[in-house]
Amino acid sequence: MPKITIRAGQWEEDRSRIRVRMWRESEEAPFVDLVLGEWRQQLYREMPATTLTFLAEEHGVTNPPKRYRKDYHNDYNIFLYDLVGECEA
Repeated sequence: MPKITIRAGQWEEDRSRIRVRMWRESEEAPFVDLVLGEWRQQLYREMPATTLTFLAEEHGVTNPPKRYRKDYHNDYNIFLYDLVGECEA
């Protein structure tokens, strides 16, 4: 089964917004690439793993990850990171 990677973090063009992307292991481009709206962004800030699991299921991932890890962009800003989860498709 191919692996699916889910990555969520600050959107490059507007750091106050959250961008979510999902990739299949064999594909170059993400099959989901979206910027969260106000309502879902609030849910993400309160319950990030639950929100990402819901979004994954909504986009056809049948077995979404239960745990996510922090992937830091650099060592100088501890608040700039993405949440990354991996699961089997």
